[in-house]
Amino acid sequence: MSTTAQDPAPVATPAAAKPGPPPPFYRFLRLLDRMFCLTLFRLRVEGLENVPKEGGALICANHQSYLDILVIGATVPRHVTFVARDSLADWAWLAFVMKRCGAILVRRGTSDRAAIRAMSETLKAGGIVAIYPEGTRSRTGQLATFKGGAVMAARLAGVQIVPAGIRGAFEAWPKGQLLPRPRKIAVRFGAPIDPQGEDARERLEAAVRALSGDGTFASVPPLR
Repeated sequence: MSTTAQDPAPVATPAAAKPGPPPPFYRFLRLLDRMFCLTLFRLRVEGLENVPKEGGALICANHQSYLDILVIGATVPRHVTFVARDSLADWAWLAFVMKRCGAILVRRGTSDRAAIRAMSETLKAGGIVAIYPEGTRSRTGQLATFKGGAVMAARLAGVQIVPAGIRGAFEAWPKGQLLPRPRKIAVRFGAPIDPQGEDARERLEAAVRALSGDGTFASVPPLR
């Protein structure tokens, strides 16, 4: 999401979120989110049992669209701390929403150690964190190479990574398109991945590619 704002005020990366029920503001937004996704995109979900009902876990998904945060937020019943680039805070209304929902902001184009530390602390505290390891939305819908910060945060926290594949979001609202189109969207959550080991990033990327790559919707049940 691009912006023309000049010299934005810095937005601090929040301290680690405490586990527990989602705050009222988040619950209200999630209700609107679910209504929006079900009505316009007939959102479907599979494998939600792979997201733990308690304890920390890192969700890693492909990044196709403006809708990717909404899709994960609508499907996961717990409070999700999203990782987003700090330039999104150039928009005052979005900065307000992200602050109230406890987002972690990453300085684009850098290996932001403060953000990785905040992710790790949130995960250690028993929270769910969601990140899009490609770092930016795809212009083609194809999966790009993953960056290493997500795996590093999961290793530091000692938690599992839950891969997720989103399909249909690129067709609904790709980068550069002004408004969304009504299209079917589905998300599949895969079996958790241990972040330890030198090939963890490659295993994660392969899992997300498999979950997002076939483009079919028939076997994925509607979100309830």
